[in-house]
Amino acid sequence: MSLMNTDDLDGAVREAARVLGGGGRYCIAITHPLNTAGAFTSREPDAPFVIEGSYFERTQKEVPVERDGLEMTFLDAHRPLEDYFAALGGAELMVDRLREVRDDGDPDDSRWQRLPLFLHVRAVRR
Repeated sequence: MSLMNTDDLDGAVREAARVLGGGGRYCIAITHPLNTAGAFTSREPDAPFVIEGSYFERTQKEVPVERDGLEMTFLDAHRPLEDYFAALGGAELMVDRLREVRDDGDPDDSRWQRLPLFLHVRAVRR
């Protein structure tokens, strides 16, 4: 859950591939790029999901979070899906499994049952 916020995506994937032997597997779990491209307009279960601007534009934004009196600010990057697959292919990794994960855990917030929240990918070194 950090590859999506890594400054050098290609370098990080190449380094992971470098230490894998032939047939080795590289697994990633990231926030789904759809999630970082837009937002729901409200917390209502049927709220529209809106992408302002372009899904294909690479962006970064600060996301302030407060929980139990603790405040933190995360730097959240958005890259389109093709960036991840280009990095994997450039590192001689072949995708053999992909899963778009929805959030079934919070019955009070069903919005993320309509759209993928996370992306899980398994790639194999050639």
